[in-house]
Amino acid sequence: MSDDPFEAIKATFFQECEELLADLEGNLLTLESGSTDIEVINAVFRAVHSVKGGAGAFGLEALVRFAHVFETLMDELRSGRKPCDEPTVKTLLRAADVLADHVAAARGAGPAVDPARSAGLVAELEMLTHGGAAPVATAEPEEDDFGFTPVAMDLGAFEAPDGLPDLPDLPPLPDLAALAPLSDLSAPSASQGWRVVFRPHPRLYASANETGLLLRELGRLGPTRVQLDDSGVPLLDALEPTDSHLIWTIELDGDASEAEVREVFDFVEMDCDLSITPLGDAPVEAAPVAAEEVAPDLGDDASALARAASSELDIAALLASVGAAPTAAPAPVAVTPAVEPVAPPPVKPAPAPAAPAPAQATAPAAAAPVTIRVDLERVDRLINAVGELVIQQAMLAQRVTESGLTRSSDIGLGLEDLELLTREIQDSVMAIRAQPVKSVFQRMPRLVREAAEATGKKVKLVTSGEDTEVDKTVIERLSDPITHMLRNAIDHGLEGPEERLAAGKPAEGTVRLAALHRSGRIVIEISDDGKGINRPRVKGIAVERGLIAEDAILSDDEIDNLIFLPGFSTATEVSDLSGRGVGMDVVRRSIQSLGGRISISSVPGRGSTFTLSLPLTLAVLDGMVVGAGEQTLVAPLAAIVESLTPNEADIHYVGGVDPVLRFREAFVPLVDVAQVMGFRDDPTALKGGVVMIVETESGQRAALLVDAIHGQRQVVIKSLESNYRHVEGVAAATILGDGRVALILDIDALVTAKRSRTPSRSDLQMAS
Repeated sequence: MSDDPFEAIKATFFQECEELLADLEGNLLTLESGSTDIEVINAVFRAVHSVKGGAGAFGLEALVRFAHVFETLMDELRSGRKPCDEPTVKTLLRAADVLADHVAAARGAGPAVDPARSAGLVAELEMLTHGGAAPVATAEPEEDDFGFTPVAMDLGAFEAPDGLPDLPDLPPLPDLAALAPLSDLSAPSASQGWRVVFRPHPRLYASANETGLLLRELGRLGPTRVQLDDSGVPLLDALEPTDSHLIWTIELDGDASEAEVREVFDFVEMDCDLSITPLGDAPVEAAPVAAEEVAPDLGDDASALARAASSELDIAALLASVGAAPTAAPAPVAVTPAVEPVAPPPVKPAPAPAAPAPAQATAPAAAAPVTIRVDLERVDRLINAVGELVIQQAMLAQRVTESGLTRSSDIGLGLEDLELLTREIQDSVMAIRAQPVKSVFQRMPRLVREAAEATGKKVKLVTSGEDTEVDKTVIERLSDPITHMLRNAIDHGLEGPEERLAAGKPAEGTVRLAALHRSGRIVIEISDDGKGINRPRVKGIAVERGLIAEDAILSDDEIDNLIFLPGFSTATEVSDLSGRGVGMDVVRRSIQSLGGRISISSVPGRGSTFTLSLPLTLAVLDGMVVGAGEQTLVAPLAAIVESLTPNEADIHYVGGVDPVLRFREAFVPLVDVAQVMGFRDDPTALKGGVVMIVETESGQRAALLVDAIHGQRQVVIKSLESNYRHVEGVAAATILGDGRVALILDIDALVTAKRSRTPSRSDLQMAS
């Protein structure tokens, strides 16, 4: 990353844009589902407004112009002047896609946005905004000159800094009793202008906001005259860089409504003191801190003024009550310092402290979650260090055991404490990397919309389990497989609208994307309600392309899995979505590289379901260390139901060949691990052996026969595929406490291998 602070801030802006665009997409999908919640519409508006505001700070003109049109329509929707109907939401979704493209282009992470595409969508947005022929969009110039005219305020008896001219007398305060109640904020003021008194708090700058940007936004509403009061700035030796001492007074001409003026301060109103009054009137509300600063030595009167200035006043209700009962007297006394902050009674400057603020002014707000941004590389280094710590702890435990020390010895007890502490550290570090799959799922609605448009099909995407957490590394590599499979479901799985109607189905097809935890793994399911896999056609294409023999006898599952072969495609012509025969092959290789697997379930005429099964993390695993054929293996603890010693009477054979174990009034297949893995040719003797009852991801149970169980242990996962190659029945490898390499079993693949074939002996010997 560059050392330039500006570039660092810009990078942070783009990171925030990712979050804002994700929230924008999610809220628009909520609106698409039929919600009319005004808070959802406001959230969409705020997201677009935030992107626009940040883009303006960096001079990203194209992004600002597009976001401004988008924001204008959202303002119409949230005010209720335009209906949030289905066609509008569809247009907003496409506008969100273009906005994301503008952000990517500005970041340098994507090509420049097609001007014709952007202009066409701008015309649609303006058509919806104005309800008729859309006016020609005019670019609003980004002016660097805010029209500042620095003038010192006349503070009466205060000594103004040398060299500054006097501020002309401000208009006198009108009689509050003569004022009519406030009109609707959305109505333009008869005074054709506003006076804004703005005093930022330190937290405004701490949250990356900038006064200059707010002044620029005000300048968009009309001509402005800006005055800066810097009389509150202390001497250099008393200056705190993080404090805020400036007060801005802006006079805005034009017919902008008060609502439009307040909208400029929408995201900072809690971080500043703000007063907005019509031009020609005296300010109705002022900064409470300013009242304390300009009256530091007023005794009891100063305390009363400070309390009145810093209290939460309902100005509209106050003026309404005054208009209804003009004889009510005491209110103007309390409001006086708040309505005339720039012309207090003459006082003699003194170093006395300001009047104490009321309790509510210093009461802390509700604590919000505090987060930090950390480079992923740093987290990776931390996880690697924790992995080495786990290995060293296991090696130390084994050395202590081999030395003959008992667990009740001082060293044994200390080692137990170390084990618990190591486990706590490991769990905490893994929690840092755990992230919900929502970040991946949120990218898919746009993909579905584009694929549906390209194929001319009507598609609805339904997602569930977005909050399912998985390791960050797994999430990063999930996007491509899910992308391929969604495109495959839309292009090959779903029928066209006419075909669906002829089959008695709705014209709109449904694609479901779900995530869930199962047996210590994360499962991603992509299903559709289309026509299912045409198995005769799939087999015919495989024969035609020489992928299988013409007389091959295959089961339905084996035919379904032909679509994963390299070069296989059922598309009749090459398109942007399919036809090159690389999609599903890439999916399987990507999933296998993560230690996962993919399976298919398809019913002709009803649709297909693709299931991805992946480990929750690529770092550590709780496992049971077992021995089989003079090899040490690790079985994932999450898959083990229980262990037992088998009896000869409980073993039966199906067809005289395949053994099954009688377990709790049911029969489960018995898998001789050493024999299936190729470690020995002869079956393992039941006498002295141990059986582990395991449960596969599909819920089926099996019995694994091993020579011995050495104990439960937490192991660090090392990829076997990246260091050697993929081996059937093996998920990964690990390093034991004595420095040896042990294979981590893939339970589902092992049970499947028992029914089909056994892995190559040479592969397993080299891997172990």
